[in-house]
Amino acid sequence: MTEPRPGGAGRRPAGPTRREIVQGVRRELELAGLEAPRVEAERLVAAALGLSRSELAVSGGERVDPAGAASVARAVSRRLEGQPLQHIEGTVDFRRVRLVSDGRALIPRPETEQLLDLVATWCRDRGAAVDALDIGVGSGAIAIALLDEGIADRVIGLDVSEDALELARENARRANVENLELRACPPDIWSALVPEERFDLIISNPPYVTTSEWTDLDPLVREHEPRVALDAGEDGLEVIRTVVAGAPGRLREGGALFLEIGMSQGSSVLRLLKAEAALSDSRIGTDLAGRPRFASARKTDSC
Repeated sequence: MTEPRPGGAGRRPAGPTRREIVQGVRRELELAGLEAPRVEAERLVAAALGLSRSELAVSGGERVDPAGAASVARAVSRRLEGQPLQHIEGTVDFRRVRLVSDGRALIPRPETEQLLDLVATWCRDRGAAVDALDIGVGSGAIAIALLDEGIADRVIGLDVSEDALELARENARRANVENLELRACPPDIWSALVPEERFDLIISNPPYVTTSEWTDLDPLVREHEPRVALDAGEDGLEVIRTVVAGAPGRLREGGALFLEIGMSQGSSVLRLLKAEAALSDSRIGTDLAGRPRFASARKTDSC
């Protein structure tokens, strides 16, 4: 009996290598006009095969079996249908923690990490960890980072969305943080608190997109992230007004309010802050691109 020769009829053809799969996915993404197709291809293939990007990079010569190839094809199909890359991966890194990412809450953005940098600097200058209130907790990114990095000893997180609160609870368990209390709140926000509750820090990445801007958003955002976390009415300030108006009565002496805002809202938000007699040192800060993106103020007088 003659033995089958290598590569002959008696041997099944080997599957493509991981490197070849990445190259093929990159070409598909390029043809679809996606930005950064190489990086996205690596991330999609790594997620589909259950690898990190570094593991994928060092094992590019390994073959991909039919099940793995099918998993990659499904991931690419979802991306070409317009689903966010982070939802396909299922997680997103935010500062030192890895969070579950899906349609229940906004995908955390780099600007929000910069907001945490400002808060961390303020807390270091203060010399002590704080009790914090996170308004619009969403995925839990801000609240979890505050606790994970020792910026806060305790955080109460509020959100109008039960879906977002469920996601925040899941992320808090994964991050193994303690002293995070999550509460549902109505649109007026402040009735979710008991009268005596006061905080050293109130922080919020609230909805700040105008209704007209929302209709013009990239479909990637409009169709896959919750409108309640984005649309803040005709001028985009509905939630910010509520937060600014109520913050003085909930801050301890020397406490601070930090907000992420829309890049066209700096002057409007600054006026709102300066209109509150119990707030001082009102400021608008810029992101790394030099755009107005953050607002802050301190509590100085009893109210």
